[in-house]
Amino acid sequence: MKPNGRPVLAVSELAPNLLMLCPGARPVLACPDCLTWRVPSRGMLPPHRAADGITRCLGSGQRVRIDLTAAEWRARLDAAVRAAGLRRGSRVHRGARPPVAPPVFRIARAA
Repeated sequence: MKPNGRPVLAVSELAPNLLMLCPGARPVLACPDCLTWRVPSRGMLPPHRAADGITRCLGSGQRVRIDLTAAEWRARLDAAVRAAGLRRGSRVHRGARPPVAPPVFRIARAA
């Protein structure tokens, strides 16, 4: 397979959640274009289809350089998890509730 012509992607440039470098296992990373998980072979991402299922993804053939160890990746992932845990959602400001309609049996019958 030929490379796609883009510069080599160092995994240290990727977010730690787009990468899996577990010790004793093959590295797995998400394609930078379509975010599908791929196992690199011979230093590049294997060919795969885009989201439409017809055309080839532009990330196919992306050359990859794994420049992190499993321990470094785990430390970056733990730091990202801690940072995400500190974020808060926006507060929900609820408006006044609409008035409740009276039950049907209490409504006067129209003459």
